[in-house]
Amino acid sequence: MRTFIVGDETSFKAVSERLLLANLSHVRSDAALKALQEANPHADLNKLAPGTVLFVPDTQGFKVSTTSSAAEAPLTILGKLLDKALGLALEETAAGNAARLADQEQAVKAFEDGAVKKAAGDPNIGGQISESINAVKKAFPADRELGARAEKTITDIGKAASAKLTELAKSLG
Repeated sequence: MRTFIVGDETSFKAVSERLLLANLSHVRSDAALKALQEANPHADLNKLAPGTVLFVPDTQGFKVSTTSSAAEAPLTILGKLLDKALGLALEETAAGNAARLADQEQAVKAFEDGAVKKAAGDPNIGGQISESINAVKKAFPADRELGARAEKTITDIGKAASAKLTELAKSLG
């Protein structure tokens, strides 16, 4: 389906001359105009106002050059919304990753603190403290990897969705 926006020429004759191919037989012309009326129950084709949007069916007899893809504007809007949403998701994920990295750096500094080192050296509880510190430190690289993968996934989703929207736009004309 395509769209046509009525301009200054509001008569049915002028609009049909703009929309229909010049070499149509009378029968094909009538069939095309009937399809146009059926696609536009909201419009009285004999009383068109400038700015009226007409839906032009994908049938033979209509000039493609005078119409626009009906899906173009919604797909463009959807693409912009998708880009914005994914951009925000990527920003928030990156900010979360940066905050976790800063927390991890603070934890490492805290582990180097004299009181923590002293407690880790205690013969009664030092082994447990050292094990806990090592377990926490060991988890940091995996956490950073997960954060990086999350950012990459969001980026990949954006690329895939954009490609699908482009594919859809092409298939809709």
